[in-house]
Amino acid sequence: MFRSNRFKLLLIGVFLMLVGVILTMAAFFVSDSDISTGTIIIIGPIPIILGSGPHVFFAIFLAVVLTILCLILFFFMRHLAKQTK
Repeated sequence: MFRSNRFKLLLIGVFLMLVGVILTMAAFFVSDSDISTGTIIIIGPIPIILGSGPHVFFAIFLAVVLTILCLILFFFMRHLAKQTK
């Protein structure tokens, strides 16, 4: 039942998101200084960019770069999947 590669990738993605949330919460409770956060929510073709903290520019810049890299990787993997069919 759980042998599908798609399901395994889904589980890995959910696990990585959970680890990211836990690490962010741990950093918040351990650090003495202010924490900056940046995130991008993509709904269809519309990106929503959020951020807070003293170093918000760097956090949002990092979020934008990682989002672009993830989109490039997604389209590259999709292209590879079409070639193998």
